[in-house]
Amino acid sequence: MPEEAEVRAVIGDSYDPEATLHVVQMFAGTEEFFPALIGMVKAVFGTRDIDARHREVIILRAAAVLNVPYEWQANEQMARNAGLTDEQIDAVAADGPVTGIDPEFALLAAATDEMLTTGTLTDPTLRAMLDAFGTVVTRKYITTIAWFSMLSLFLNATRVPLETTDKIGDRVSPLG
Repeated sequence: MPEEAEVRAVIGDSYDPEATLHVVQMFAGTEEFFPALIGMVKAVFGTRDIDARHREVIILRAAAVLNVPYEWQANEQMARNAGLTDEQIDAVAADGPVTGIDPEFALLAAATDEMLTTGTLTDPTLRAMLDAFGTVVTRKYITTIAWFSMLSLFLNATRVPLETTDKIGDRVSPLG
């Protein structure tokens, strides 16, 4: 993790080490990349077109597929806060195809699986997404999956440590 002085130099006076998630602190350690990374977080968590439960399915599925303990820890509670049930969260964590939950959740989990394991979507999955969500929102979901792929790799490669205190509470965003 970056030193507290490094993080404060990038984030500024609003930096609170007791409330700032480790991922945001690690983003600060990238210096000039920080604004772009936070901008992407704001876009993914702030767009009205992306249902919060859908976003959390993508995040948790990416964490499960790529084995990202930090992402799972942070977003399991955010998923509950966004309205996912324990049964839905368990289904998203399952090995193999996600079944037994809302068809849109299963579709987003399948799309996440495909993108993270093959680097693309099959034509049937892309068609199903376009039919379910329309062109622009499908692009946003694909971007969201791609973002959480990059973020998952970043978290594991930089070895962002698990949170040891509850910094999530009732939040549905890492910036909330």
